[in-house]
Amino acid sequence: MNNNQELPAYYKYWGKAKLDPSGEGSDYHLLAYHSLDVAAVGWLFLDPESRLNRDISVFLEIDPKQLQGIFTLCLALHDLGKFASAFQSLYSHSVDALIQPGCRKDYDGRYYRHDRMGLLFWNQIKQNCFAEQLLFNGSPRVDQIRIADTFSVFMECVLGHHGQPIDSSSPKSIKQFTDPDNGEAVSAFFEDICTLLSPVLPYEQFMCEKFKRKLELVSWQLAGVAVVADWVGSDQSYFKFVSKPTPLAQYWEHAVCTAKKALNATDLNAVPQVQRFCSIQQHYGFEPTPLQKWAETVDVDDSEQLFILEDITGAGKTEAALALTHRLMEAGAASGFYFGLPTMATSNAMFSRVAKHYRQMLTFDGRPPSIVLAHGAREMNDLFKETVLNSENPDSEYESNDLTATAQCNQWLADSRKKALLAPVGVGTIDQALLAVLPRRHQSLRLLGLNNKVLIFDEVHAADEYMFELLESLLALHLHQGGSAILLTATLSKKQRSRLTRIWQEAAGLTPQLLQKFDFPLATRVSLTAKETVLEQPLESRDDVSRSVAVVFIHAFERCIVEIVQAAQAGQCVVWVRNSVDDALEAFEAVSTALENSDDCLLFHSRFVLADRKAIEQKVLAIFGKTGDSSVRAGKVLIATQVFQESLDADADLMISDICPIDDLIQRAGRLHRHTRSENGGFKLGIKDSRPVPELILYAPEWTDSPQTDWLSKQFRNTQYVYRSPGRLWLGMRELKRLGAIQMPENARQLIEAAYGDNAYDEIPAPLLNQENTMLGEQRAKAAKAESQLIDWQQYGYCDRSAAGWYEDNTDISTRHSDIETVEILLLRKTEAGDVVPWIEDGTLSVALSKIKLSKNKYADKLASIPIELEQAVERFRNKNKQAKYLQCWLPGFDVNFTYESTTGFREFQKEDV
Repeated sequence: MNNNQELPAYYKYWGKAKLDPSGEGSDYHLLAYHSLDVAAVGWLFLDPESRLNRDISVFLEIDPKQLQGIFTLCLALHDLGKFASAFQSLYSHSVDALIQPGCRKDYDGRYYRHDRMGLLFWNQIKQNCFAEQLLFNGSPRVDQIRIADTFSVFMECVLGHHGQPIDSSSPKSIKQFTDPDNGEAVSAFFEDICTLLSPVLPYEQFMCEKFKRKLELVSWQLAGVAVVADWVGSDQSYFKFVSKPTPLAQYWEHAVCTAKKALNATDLNAVPQVQRFCSIQQHYGFEPTPLQKWAETVDVDDSEQLFILEDITGAGKTEAALALTHRLMEAGAASGFYFGLPTMATSNAMFSRVAKHYRQMLTFDGRPPSIVLAHGAREMNDLFKETVLNSENPDSEYESNDLTATAQCNQWLADSRKKALLAPVGVGTIDQALLAVLPRRHQSLRLLGLNNKVLIFDEVHAADEYMFELLESLLALHLHQGGSAILLTATLSKKQRSRLTRIWQEAAGLTPQLLQKFDFPLATRVSLTAKETVLEQPLESRDDVSRSVAVVFIHAFERCIVEIVQAAQAGQCVVWVRNSVDDALEAFEAVSTALENSDDCLLFHSRFVLADRKAIEQKVLAIFGKTGDSSVRAGKVLIATQVFQESLDADADLMISDICPIDDLIQRAGRLHRHTRSENGGFKLGIKDSRPVPELILYAPEWTDSPQTDWLSKQFRNTQYVYRSPGRLWLGMRELKRLGAIQMPENARQLIEAAYGDNAYDEIPAPLLNQENTMLGEQRAKAAKAESQLIDWQQYGYCDRSAAGWYEDNTDISTRHSDIETVEILLLRKTEAGDVVPWIEDGTLSVALSKIKLSKNKYADKLASIPIELEQAVERFRNKNKQAKYLQCWLPGFDVNFTYESTTGFREFQKEDV
């Protein structure tokens, strides 16, 4: 730039500053240049040929190039608030080229962050120079106001680039954080940016209220784009600091070139190529089950579709869902998928199954696209290329309440549960997807991650009223952004299935069709383009999973131990599924003591760190899984909680189950003789199982036709605490006693409707009705609470009015209603050198593998504090490991009340331990 030419005022403002000024390169990055860095990323991300741009542009009925140009301009204005002198004062310097702030108020990152202060400058632009720069000369004032208000919807997306909408209240009070010169610099910057980027506004659409409403609906995705653009555009690995002024046009060319390299390194805007779907036989190597045959032949197209697949446990629902997903992607309906499981433990098991197949589904430049498991796992290093999106050169922190983009990016991506949503293929829990409709920071990023994907949710019947409300909102919003969904379940009441299909039809503006079929197995499809909107297809079940399971009732804990020991001595492998971790620990101690070899008893529950849970899971699959035979199965006993019944491809010779809801019991029974086995105990497809007729022992209260109020709680206190409704358990037990066995698939609907059908409530004995009514009241309260916490995306665009309050990403807004608030705990241990290290040491995965989730009130708040002599060591560890910065740390070796062991997991010290 010519030295004789007077520099525009905006060149006197910094946008990024080094955390360590002694490093290489400039100490600060000009605000104008950072603004163009972020705009360049957005320019490429919203390429007119991209699926996201085309979908939004078609919905808005504008040209894709117009959308690209408008939003790029807005992104260049995302950091207007940094022009405030209060913000500029955060960087201490003696640089004459930068302004010397003189405002009266110090920067306030809690209430007046720079993203909020940007609203003040945007309002000034709207009043002073918006019309002059972007509208026709002589436009009527009323038209100018309408167009500027519509443009403000875009601006709210970019001003809220730190992951939540800006607080739009009392913007006038922000003036005290500014100097008059700030506004002049903003105006000059806006004028030059408009000249540089020259976006074309579709004036007629901008004046239309209908267009503004449609824009508000897609603003949630655009807000996610703003977050990504800011994160990538803040990565100093690519965008080096530049403090020497050069013309904006010259720097823009540099920024676009750099943005290409930065985006290419992330895979975020990469479009995987879908490989041709052949058949279940060719992709998996076995003949398809009836459900899988339907999945590979049912009509699909590129429109939004909902599928509900109901079949027996072991009928191959996972492969059917993957085949449907493959075909949907091939038809152009999606370019990736997210597989949501009920629990973290089950998502770990599913990851390996998906990872084996996704390479046949998608490819990118000759290599597999990113796949991310929603929590750390050892095999991650070998099975996928992890998305790269973080900077090793963090910029200077603003304030504790106003993290930099780099800090927010690193914090968010340190949690692989969240990162899984950004990869083309993600496997995790359903919770991470449901958070896309809750007012939590970076909600829009989750939503963007789900865009143009197939959502696959397993065990959907397990959703309570609270989760169903969230699921209803998510499915409707997912349909609006062009997504499809596949819901899997072994057991579902007609009432639940009707509700799910109604959600999809109403979201599409259709009058819901009443469901007709009670058959089981059953495949349901809701299509918005087919002649028949709702298709209900009865199916046959696979022969080797169609069987009768005898049900025997036991009412004494000691009798369960005797049955287990006798079966183990006879060479059988046994599973006892208990309803709580405490019950499982009690049974494990008793069975281990009673067995000749205590090592033959395994324990599997949710209170293990991930590394130990994975090791136990692998051991369980090796013994109880498809590949095990008598040489490893004989005499083995597994005591487990509900994690065993969910998505583990394992089976038992004998199973004991605590009394539980009938749908859960059917799931558990599905793990009894799940695989057909020969005389040596090995799996063999297509044979008659050599074992006697499967027998399920139900550990339950004594049966009575006239139960008292304490029928369940007297002996099964933890079970009543978990499941709440003794009346429904009584109904299920009555039907089981009447039938004497579970005949699958014939009895499935009958059993479910007996406990959950329209007339079930009237069959509950009077003494149990009070508890049932209490539970129903709790369900209504759960639904109301969920509804109150949802973002109101149907009424508002991306703005603070869409929710009563917005929360930090580490705030516990649960996707499952519970009176128990949970906390993630990081286990540490002391080294001989006096340092602390993660409980499990495994390179970059050490922190992820050493975490455990515990009840806040019952356990986390009672854990021993860090010993004074180790406080500095823990602080050093936190500084070196950004993943640990936001976790509660615990050293089990220094706690006298609680302990952790690889075989039993987290537990309280027993009196005999002391």
